[in-house]
Amino acid sequence: MSETTQRINVWKLLIPISIGVSVSVYLIATNFNFQALHAIHLNKKLILGLLLGVLTVVSRDFAFMYKLRLSTGSKMTWLKTFQTITMWEFCACITPKISEAPLVLFVLKNSGLTYGKSVAVLMLNAFFDNLAFVVVFTVLYLTLGSQMLLFSTNCADLQGHPFIQGIRQFADKAWIGYVLILSACVFLGVALFILPHATRKFFHQLAEVKFLSHFKKNIAHLGDEIEITAHEFRNKPLNFWWKMSVATLINWVSRYLLATTLLFTFANTDLNLLHVFSRQYVLWIFTSIPATPGASGVAELSFIALNCEFMPVGLSAAIALVWRMYSYYLYVLLGLIVLPKWAKQLSQKK
Repeated sequence: MSETTQRINVWKLLIPISIGVSVSVYLIATNFNFQALHAIHLNKKLILGLLLGVLTVVSRDFAFMYKLRLSTGSKMTWLKTFQTITMWEFCACITPKISEAPLVLFVLKNSGLTYGKSVAVLMLNAFFDNLAFVVVFTVLYLTLGSQMLLFSTNCADLQGHPFIQGIRQFADKAWIGYVLILSACVFLGVALFILPHATRKFFHQLAEVKFLSHFKKNIAHLGDEIEITAHEFRNKPLNFWWKMSVATLINWVSRYLLATTLLFTFANTDLNLLHVFSRQYVLWIFTSIPATPGASGVAELSFIALNCEFMPVGLSAAIALVWRMYSYYLYVLLGLIVLPKWAKQLSQKK
């Protein structure tokens, strides 16, 4: 049995998928309205919306591939890059957020990169991903004001679902998640680009604290990794940073536009698309909570809780399932297709 198969076993696949499917089935069984389904017709709007959804996925993945090739110095072919991002997304689908990084690092290391390069690529992409979120969230809040975090209590599909109602009522606290992501962005920016050596020393001193002695090696290692990353990208030209910024922005805006296009597709009233788009940034904070592998269950419940007023009554669970098919089950399927060949290549290398 290969190391990859040991790390990614059947249970890691079945648990998140079963949670997500169970939640979707329950919500559809308790919310589905056949009369609302009759209101949906195969027309230009439906076809256009579903095709736009596909376009957002293609844009997201192509931008992801481009920024990965850019950050690795084009050391991987386009095919290899596709395999790597597929495995990256696959790992995100089968693990909670808190344990995603080690698996992604494992994927990068076994895609032909050295350990130091893998760490550098992971940390640089983490910085740009957080920065993209913070910048767009801030622009949206400055544009929409408090309306971005205001949620009405009138939403028919939430009746009889107190837990989902609780998620919606807690949504105005999304600024806490924003502050945490902003803090992570500032920390990475200072550590990588301003004070890498001082950051390394700080972590080495932190590793000596008595009650952290169990994590001594890992903490000191993190400090070393930060300095490695800083040296790796110190002399990159301005053009590199510009391209990384644009690619990251396209990658993440496409992620949020997917839900926006699907809500537009099935809506039976006119929507303020900017408001709908901004809501997906609030949703991302909820799906980033490290509760379940791939946010299974949490994602479906949060999607309905935060977007229910944009969807026809009785169809919110079905639309949430379509959204997860584009954004989650697609990557589980692609991962299952790519995994055997990828694992075989690793075995041959060893």
